[in-house]
Amino acid sequence: MESTQLIGGFKEKFEKFVYLYKELKIENVQLQQEINKLKQSLKEKDDELVKLKHKLETNDLAKSFVGSSKDRKEAKLKINKIVREIDNCIALLNR
Repeated sequence: MESTQLIGGFKEKFEKFVYLYKELKIENVQLQQEINKLKQSLKEKDDELVKLKHKLETNDLAKSFVGSSKDRKEAKLKINKIVREIDNCIALLNR
């Protein structure tokens, strides 16, 4: 009788172990998916930050070149055009 109880107890604990293992495996997959989403979101934010810094540098450069607001606007437009052309060239080179 004692060995039957021992085997029954072992079987019960083993089944519980298998159940918990499966639950942890599912949770691990979910966490990996969440990590991947967060990594993608972080990459997008980093890309956006780089673009905004670039835009800020362009604006600062335009302000430093000219004195009046009219001249500043024209210079800014010209610089933005040049920057877009450079970005297009870089994009073409990367293909």
